[in-house]
Amino acid sequence: MRTVMTYAVVCLVVASAAMAQVGTQSETPPPPGRTPSTLELLNQRLPEVMFEELPLEQVMEFIADFTQMNVVVSWQILEDAGIERDKAITIKVRNVRLRQVLWLIMKEAGGTDLKLAYRASGNMLVLSTEEDLGQEMLVKVYDVSDLLVRPPRFANALQLDATQALQQAAQSGQGGQGGGGGGGGQGLFGGQGSGQQSQRDDERDGAGAGMQELRQLIVDTVEPDSWVDNGGLGTIQPFGNVLVVRNSILVHQRLSGYVEGGD
Repeated sequence: MRTVMTYAVVCLVVASAAMAQVGTQSETPPPPGRTPSTLELLNQRLPEVMFEELPLEQVMEFIADFTQMNVVVSWQILEDAGIERDKAITIKVRNVRLRQVLWLIMKEAGGTDLKLAYRASGNMLVLSTEEDLGQEMLVKVYDVSDLLVRPPRFANALQLDATQALQQAAQSGQGGQGGGGGGGGQGLFGGQGSGQQSQRDDERDGAGAGMQELRQLIVDTVEPDSWVDNGGLGTIQPFGNVLVVRNSILVHQRLSGYVEGGD
């Protein structure tokens, strides 16, 4: 066991050195005098991470040392759920981001029976069960205008009025040498104004339908049981080109990959 632990610690030292190198070369360094934000730290790409039979507690201590964040693990809640501090963690991955490493650690620790989650709040990283962190509801606004882009229509597109065309054809056949009569000053195709109004109406209706479709897609696929529609507490309301979402930290992480509080 001592040999395995020593090997794991050596791997950690190597991984730590590689991570530090990535932080100064591969990623854009922060301006002088500014501490990297939590988001920058979690998105930092690591060339290699290797934990072999390392206790969960030591793994989290390593994360704290590397990120220089205050890592808080809800040990009592984890132990009540059957996860001990010495839970063995084995991970071997390359070219992944730190936030992906955290998810792998949680999956390894929780197994198939228990879901773990984390929350970044200021300079603090909290690790607990999904149920524990899911009790806190957050409200976030998501701009989804990029997802609602519709193919443009030509504002000056000619509009065919079939009824008018038939009337003009009939009048033209009856008018003899006097030429075609009637028409009210318009030709065979409708005027520009009606086309522009139709375009605005289509854009408005299309955006509204797109928001409703996107809302339903999220409710059906992202933690379905958490939404009011399915008996949960979470709500999601479209407003213009944004979605106002009130749900647990886990759901927001599923939607945006990251949640940072203002504490």
